[in-house]
This record gives sequence, structure tokens and C-alpha cells, in this order.
Amino acid sequence: MTEPRTYPLPAVELAAFMEDYLYGCAPVAGCGVCTALAAELARAREAKEYGEAYDAAAEIRNHPHPAKKQR
Repeated sequence: MTEPRTYPLPAVELAAFMEDYLYGCAPVAGCGVCTALAAELARAREAKEYGEAYDAAAEIRNHPHPAKKQR
């Protein structure tokens, strides 16, 4: 007879494509805000603070930059 589990299961590891989907972003070179957010993203991922990491990646993706003029 098995008894009900009284402890949580181990954390689920996300597949690589999900990591890219959640945290993938491209900071704009030379932008101080993007540079600071990229550092925050790296720190949060290393500390396994995934909510903070997602927030930083979303801010990098949504940070406005002026459009480049095309000739």
C-alpha cells in the first residue's frame, strides 16, 4: 500500500527552447538601460530567481529605441 506523498516533487527543468522563449532578448549595443537590464537578467538567472529574470528579459524586449533612418 502506498501512502500519499508528503513532500514536493523536484523542480521541473525547462527545455532549451522554452528558456529561449522566456528569457531570449537582444539588448541594444550602447544603450545604458539595456546594459543594466542584461546584467540584472544574468544575476537573476544565476540566482535562480526566474520571475525576476523573466521581468528583466521582458523589459529588454519592450524597451523603446528610436528607429534607424533608412535611405
